[in-house]
Amino acid sequence: MTTRIAFVTSRLDVWLVAAVALGAWLRFSRLGDFDNQYYTATVVSMLQSPANFLFGSFDPGGVVMVDKPPLSFWVQAIPVALFGPSRWAVVLPQAVAGTLAILILYLAVRPAFGRVAAAASALVLAVVPASVVIDSRNEPDSLLSFALLLAAVSVMQAAKTGKWRWLITFAMLMGVAFNIKMLVAFVPLPAFLLYYVLASKQPVRRVAIRTAASVGLLLVVAFSWATVVAITPAEQRPYVGSTRDNSIWTLVFKYNGLNRFTSFIGPRPGPAGAQPPQGVQQGVVPGQGPGYSPPPGGAQPQQPPPAPAARGLGLLSLFTERLAGQTGWLLPLGLFMLLVAVVPLLAEKVYQRPAALLDLLRESPAASQTVLWAGWFATAVLVFGLASSTTTHPYYLVGLAVPLATVIGVGFHLLWRTYRETRALAWLLPVAVVGAALYQVLSARGVVADWAAALVLVLMPVAALGLAVGAWKRVVASPLAGAFVVLGAIAVLVVPAASAINTGGPIAGPAARQAMPPGPAGASPEGERVGQVSSFLRQQGDAGSVFVVGTVSAREAAPFIIAGVPAVAIGGFSGNDPIFNIRSFRAMVERGELRYFLMPGSTPPAGPGGGQPQEAILREIRQTWEDVSAAARMLPGTLYRFRG
Repeated sequence: MTTRIAFVTSRLDVWLVAAVALGAWLRFSRLGDFDNQYYTATVVSMLQSPANFLFGSFDPGGVVMVDKPPLSFWVQAIPVALFGPSRWAVVLPQAVAGTLAILILYLAVRPAFGRVAAAASALVLAVVPASVVIDSRNEPDSLLSFALLLAAVSVMQAAKTGKWRWLITFAMLMGVAFNIKMLVAFVPLPAFLLYYVLASKQPVRRVAIRTAASVGLLLVVAFSWATVVAITPAEQRPYVGSTRDNSIWTLVFKYNGLNRFTSFIGPRPGPAGAQPPQGVQQGVVPGQGPGYSPPPGGAQPQQPPPAPAARGLGLLSLFTERLAGQTGWLLPLGLFMLLVAVVPLLAEKVYQRPAALLDLLRESPAASQTVLWAGWFATAVLVFGLASSTTTHPYYLVGLAVPLATVIGVGFHLLWRTYRETRALAWLLPVAVVGAALYQVLSARGVVADWAAALVLVLMPVAALGLAVGAWKRVVASPLAGAFVVLGAIAVLVVPAASAINTGGPIAGPAARQAMPPGPAGASPEGERVGQVSSFLRQQGDAGSVFVVGTVSAREAAPFIIAGVPAVAIGGFSGNDPIFNIRSFRAMVERGELRYFLMPGSTPPAGPGGGQPQEAILREIRQTWEDVSAAARMLPGTLYRFRG
């Protein structure tokens, strides 16, 4: 055992240690800074009963489901059950998964592409801003990205070993990924299956049978939870949140399906590059810059009217400021490295006999794995670049993080090898370094700190000059030339790392970094409101038997649930879900399940048919319930008590 540990230690890559340490620091240093209270409340409610846990109920009474599958919240429930509900507890699994992904990516890339490619891939993944942001939040995207990385590793092992267990593992992991965020999990599936078909060394008939079997198993696992929901009578489960018809299939195929990619059938909302209305911010933006995106989960908070719809830039929008920052301004470099990575596939024998490409893919792990990573990257760029949801949810570009990091790592390895072995093309490496660094500095000006731009402008010319002189003097294999290569790589990573360091605060609403209150009922106006209402209700001592307070939307109910005050959102996340009508709401109240109702702080969003979907219920509350706002020291018309 001691010998094995010594062997592993002797082969430990210092750049891997640096990547993991940097990635862990970026993720764990902000642990507890921010959480999506909608999801945190869901985890708290899920731990109240087995039914809540199974169906992913948002509220303790099991009235309405969260608008995502519950698997990622099952994972978050583990630390919450152990340590209690807190921001850091629900974020912990994502931070751990994001850090482990750096190590796993290194181990996945190294066997086929070598140490340089593996280390470069790990370092890029460590600093990609979208990855850092999502790994330090309780969004499901982090665990989705992790599951897809594990699926990629499994399908590579399945092709390499020809063993069923790896193919079964791959199918199970893809099914798990689907149960984290539904249809978006299948974005890399075509690339994964194409890789397996091309790289497997088994007979064609056997490959076809195994591929079909794995897809069948994948679909069974993927739709297992949805099927359980579908066959459960509606009265025995929570309402399916964010749907108008209480159907799990609407949630799967529409809300979390086609609606995520609506730009394929219509224009991207808002003119390309247009500034948002005054007071509206633009999403996950590094540093102190303005930024806004709607809350993860699909619903939008109150905001000024959006700009008129116009056809946007499509894929080109990925290079605009508000989206380019998500990938650390590394996307142009990634696309260039994509071209570099596929060059080895165009071998001389392939030109002579194109069918030889199939032999190359079966004989060379590097060639076949290039298809996997390049295919995943290209598919993700197309899907997220064209999908209008990326405009309103910029952090969705975390779906590019793993394949982007890998393609850059593989391309960097090939450019370094070309620099050392092919004098005529040695200029490609310094040109790539200079081009990437200049693009980052120019595009990120005003967004990242000045020190980062200054550091790049110092490192980049030194590295470029050293590389050029090394090529000119034919000393490209010298230690000093290698040092200049490393210096150039560091120059390219400075801006993404600085962006990741400065990125903070909520990913919805005001995004300027600020100190966050230590808990859900802290010193924020929202926390004061929750504390004020909770204190008043405790004094009254006549709360409902199931719920202490009712609200219109989950945004208002979530802080109460996290604070241990059972609440119900009669309209689901956004207030638009037709969970109750007048009759069913009256029945709940008359059963003594709800005694108090807190009116929304702002006008609820309108429903599809115009007007407010809960307007009739709110009108009845105002007309027949007792207004106790003054007694609770709140503005009139805020808090009501049932008179019965």
